[in-house]
Amino acid sequence: MALLTDGNPNDTEGLRVVESAILEVARVEGIDLNAKLCLATEEVSEDVLDMLLGHAPAAFLIGGEQRRRLGVADVVVSPQMKRWQALHTLAVVYRDAYNNQLNDRYLSKWDEYRELARGARERTYGFGIGLVAAPIPRAGAAVVGMGTGTAAGTLYYTQVSWVSASGQEGSASLPTNFQTSDNSALTVAAGIAPAAAVGWNVYVGLTLSTVTLQNSAPLGIGATFTLAGLVNGRCPGDGQLAEMFVTGGRILRRG
Repeated sequence: MALLTDGNPNDTEGLRVVESAILEVARVEGIDLNAKLCLATEEVSEDVLDMLLGHAPAAFLIGGEQRRRLGVADVVVSPQMKRWQALHTLAVVYRDAYNNQLNDRYLSKWDEYRELARGARERTYGFGIGLVAAPIPRAGAAVVGMGTGTAAGTLYYTQVSWVSASGQEGSASLPTNFQTSDNSALTVAAGIAPAAAVGWNVYVGLTLSTVTLQNSAPLGIGATFTLAGLVNGRCPGDGQLAEMFVTGGRILRRG
């Protein structure tokens, strides 16, 4: 799964799946859903950080000043946490909608989602907060261009991701599209590497839904990939897997 610092665990479509009326409510009340998603992520992150600060250091579970400096950069978003963030966002939206209009219908929705979010928070903590030893952040947009080649001009969609020494892969970048010219070849670079990365992967496709892995082994830091011909590799992954879980007063090893 993605790291909590990779971006909002949900988008507006994820909110609509939970609450079908939310897009219309936001439109009518002039509420910026993306801003509320960001606010909810910040508040969930603060809550998770408070929980982690309550644990003494053990193995690579850190505490005190180290934890304060790192924040939640090593926290993996679980399905439970994703639901918590969605429900908390909806509570924030209906809180604002109620304060705009003092409409009892909005008040009941605010109360409903506040309670649901509280329950989701407890389930998230019961499941455990997943951590990784060497967090690999989501890659920035691929740096694309053209080199010498013989291919016809083509529109490509490209993503990149960073890989750690243990083989863990971070979340892939947002897709970049690029139109090459006739008699050229697509080139891809991954930009500035994070500290824990030792290599990177490149994904290319002719559509957003057909972007697949093009390299057989992680590429070196600073290397430029030149597409010789599309291969049918795997799709981009969901990011790093948690290596340990913090739940209540306990620390659980994965597996």
